[in-house]
Amino acid sequence: MSRPRSLSKVLLYSHDTYGLGHLRRNLVIARQLIGQGIRVVLASGSPVLDRVAQPEGLISVQLPPVVKTGPDEYRSLGTDISLSLVSRARSAVLADIIARWQPDVFLVDHAAQGMKGELLPVFDTIGDSSPGTKIVLGLRDILDEPALVRATWANHGVYETLNDVYDRIVVYGDRDVFDLVAGYGIPEPLASSIEYCGYVTGHRPGHSIRPPGLSDGVGYVLGTVGGGGDGVDVLIATAHAARSAGLQAVLCSGPLMGGSDRRFLAEATDRMGGVVVVEHLQDVAAVAAGAECVVTRGGYNSLCELVNLAVPTVVVPRVWPRREQLLRARAFAGRGLVRLVEASRAGESGEDGRQGGSCEGLDSSVARAVADAINSAGGPRADLDLGGAQRVVASLVRALDTTNAPRLTTSQTLTSRIPA
Repeated sequence: MSRPRSLSKVLLYSHDTYGLGHLRRNLVIARQLIGQGIRVVLASGSPVLDRVAQPEGLISVQLPPVVKTGPDEYRSLGTDISLSLVSRARSAVLADIIARWQPDVFLVDHAAQGMKGELLPVFDTIGDSSPGTKIVLGLRDILDEPALVRATWANHGVYETLNDVYDRIVVYGDRDVFDLVAGYGIPEPLASSIEYCGYVTGHRPGHSIRPPGLSDGVGYVLGTVGGGGDGVDVLIATAHAARSAGLQAVLCSGPLMGGSDRRFLAEATDRMGGVVVVEHLQDVAAVAAGAECVVTRGGYNSLCELVNLAVPTVVVPRVWPRREQLLRARAFAGRGLVRLVEASRAGESGEDGRQGGSCEGLDSSVARAVADAINSAGGPRADLDLGGAQRVVASLVRALDTTNAPRLTTSQTLTSRIPA
């Protein structure tokens, strides 16, 4: 009988075309893997990869960055090189890492075929270049409206990719919160092999950090909008809500906020008093832990961290180009975990992702929600399974013990679906 393989090398793929969510989640998983003595390489397309804190021992590889411009639409970032050429370069980098490093597991985050199908050529060669590598897909709890996901997956052959390529699929979520299998129509026998690992979240700080620039003796509301590609109106509404509650405001713009939005934010808050604006917080969880309330987008990582901290939270979710934040926020609000301000109640988001409608309407909605969240702190809340990071590692170990029939190559089934 052959001895079971040990998990020693994992390659993480994070396409990172908008915001920081995928990168942050992969860094949490990387930290958990490294803590168990596993070597990790992270290949990421984030343009701020070198500006975020990384666990010691992680090897990170910068893929040529692209930016999302609409539903399934992208362009290269900071260059006029065609998207097709950038995508081929990203594929070549990934294929080279796999061939040279021979990882035990290739963990793909979120995008089963990669950005615009860039993983399909990689899958086509991995059987020859690294036949021992297991391919695992990690899906966050909610991707988008179920009907839209089903249509997209059918049109792009994603169901075939799931069945023909992946040795295991893990879900970073709880089936009781959202049943991904039922929602996205994943058929048997594939459905039976999907493992819900619980929500993946970072550390829970043992202390809080009060940012400099605040007056002593007065609490604060923290406003954070992830990478900052949108959400400037949410930060301004947070400042007004804090003032209405007799509190100060700490507004974290994020490293991806554009120059015009930064100027707009500065002008809107300059004369308010008691407002501190920062681009980045080194330990946002510790700052959130000391806040009276946090106002945030409905990103996966932010909500998981805030639920873990049990801090009063108001969510103003992004509704474009995907509605996953809105769907998650509704699910969490229904379990008493957060307070929700829907864009439709304060002006729908426009195509650039910024809130439309009346800023005054958004300000008043956020102010009411903040007051309600603070006054209701300590009330009944449903439990949320936050043990995902540990279970993901355990699932990757189990993936090494699986025996699969030889995979069909992408040239047989999938390459024809790569977008031009």
